[in-house]
Amino acid sequence: MSVCRGPDCRRNGAERVLVAAREALQGQGMEAKCVLARGGCYGLCHLGPNVVVREERERPRDVFAQEDFQLMGWPDEVHYGEMTAEKVTRVIAEHIGADAPVQSLRGARED
Repeated sequence: MSVCRGPDCRRNGAERVLVAAREALQGQGMEAKCVLARGGCYGLCHLGPNVVVREERERPRDVFAQEDFQLMGWPDEVHYGEMTAEKVTRVIAEHIGADAPVQSLRGARED
């Protein structure tokens, strides 16, 4: 799970979202199940704070990876826009915990 670190997302509360996500993962004992990262700017500033959830993939980590700053369109990729501490807590419980993406919180489709 990545929380955008772009300036607009930070201004709109990304730091609170990141803290809430960390607390929810710890509180629900899911730190081993989900890697929490600060993502780059996804270019969806008007929808921020943005959170992206992707399944772990078997490949070497590239520090300049495209997926750190853009949506890749992968089948297992879910974008959540306009996130709050409460919403990210729900995403962790349902999407991470129960493997059921929260359809009502998904970001608007951006092509």
